[in-house]
Amino acid sequence: MKTVYLNMRTNQGVETVDQFTAGIDAPEKYKEFRRYVNSMVSEYNMSGMSVYKSSRATKEWRNN
Repeated sequence: MKTVYLNMRTNQGVETVDQFTAGIDAPEKYKEFRRYVNSMVSEYNMSGMSVYKSSRATKEWRNN
């Protein structure tokens, strides 16, 4: 399974704000997953949160 985290840089450091996980059972579904994650990044950016995709989450996010 592939997990993508949405992180945001702030004055206090990096913060993970969301995560998305998809099973890679068919290339078509993975393509839809990537499209969905990209649309979510656009939504966050339009709302004023400058997020970026990452393969890693922050320690605080992992510990919750």
